[in-house]
Amino acid sequence: MASQDQFGPIEYVAVEFPDGTVTADGFEQLLETVDNGTIRILDLEFVVKAADNSLRVVPASTFDLADFDLSQFDGAASGLLDAGDIAAVGEDIAAGSVAAVLVYEELAVLPVLDAWVRSGARVITKGHISLDELESALNETENNE
Repeated sequence: MASQDQFGPIEYVAVEFPDGTVTADGFEQLLETVDNGTIRILDLEFVVKAADNSLRVVPASTFDLADFDLSQFDGAASGLLDAGDIAAVGEDIAAGSVAAVLVYEELAVLPVLDAWVRSGARVITKGHISLDELESALNETENNE
């Protein structure tokens, strides 16, 4: 079992639901990844952009889905995302849309990190590689072949 003072990589993703149409698709799988220990949700915020471009954060239970109870995610809103984060997401979505912003910890690598630390190794840094950085590196590798 991984130690309590070790964290896995922390990631975030923002997903736009055009016209404010939030569906159960994806949220069922999100719940499964939490239940099977693949990830831990650190924050899940729903950002609504009104017709006048104003933004507000609303609880998951705001969205009444026929086939899935989103209210089970109400407790996942931790406030980790600040006003600047919400504003940045708001700039990228259309008026009338809703964005789900998920901050999560990847747990799958924790046993590996814990084993290294138990054997005397020390985690010195962790980071994130964006898709743009990955694509750029892959393109550079192709060009050098």
